Amino acid sequence: SPATSAEAVQLLHDLCDKEQPALILGTSMGGMYTEQLYGYDRICMNPALCIADTMQAHGMTGTQTFQNPRLDGVQQFYVDKALVKEYRMVSEQRFQGINDEERGRVYGLFGDHDEVVDTFGLFHEQYPLATHFHGEHRMDDRSFMHSVLPVIRWINDRQEHRERPIIYIGIETLMDNR
Repeated sequence: SPATSAEAVQLLHDLCDKEQPALILGTSMGGMYTEQLYGYDRICMNPALCIADTMQAHGMTGTQTFQNPRLDGVQQFYVDKALVKEYRMVSEQRFQGINDEERGRVYGLFGDHDEVVDTFGLFHEQYPLATHFHGEHRMDDRSFMHSVLPVIRWINDRQEHRERPIIYIGIETLMDNR
């Protein structure tokens, strides 16, 4: 795994150059990194755009345990002032490559009960495609199914130049005698 945040960013750019993904999804710190992968359609879910501030505000320094088990057996990592400074430097690279095309390729989804990260305003100042979903910082199956999957479908339709038929039913239709 990368030793520094800068190496992580480079690894992600190299991976995208190699794989040419149709869509990139990132959540929390991954959402911060995802925002910086310019040139691809992306969905940033509860992006920790100010990760250093988030870590300090929520006591995420000292020994931390990875959320998901790693294959190499390492399950903990240590967050010290130097690492927080490094994260701050990487997060300050946000929005560096924005242009009108990018503004139409990046979607921000923000949990309305997220008590860890609140970067909706910061994100929405740069990207118009931002909205809230009913959920917390860590997504569960329900919030993913109801908020992320429809955006994935919408992006896929746009990429495939497909338009789905829409039927609008007004309240007056439901109120007549038929």
